[in-house]
Amino acid sequence: MTGKVGASHASTAGGAAGTVTAAAGSAAAEAAGEAAFNRQLAALTASSTKAAERDVELRVVSTELTTVKKVADERVQ
Repeated sequence: MTGKVGASHASTAGGAAGTVTAAAGSAAAEAAGEAAFNRQLAALTASSTKAAERDVELRVVSTELTTVKKVADERVQ
């Protein structure tokens, strides 16, 4: 009977080790998820900055074209 008791303790210890391993895996997965989120946030910020810069460039070009058109219209009149 003593062998059975030892086996029971080994099973309990194995279960506890499995729980610790699962918790460590969960923490690692959470850290990996946070890192992935931060990468996505950085990519979104970079895309947003590029879009804002392009918007400014397009506004400048549009303003210049409008100015050229006004000058051309004044010459025609």
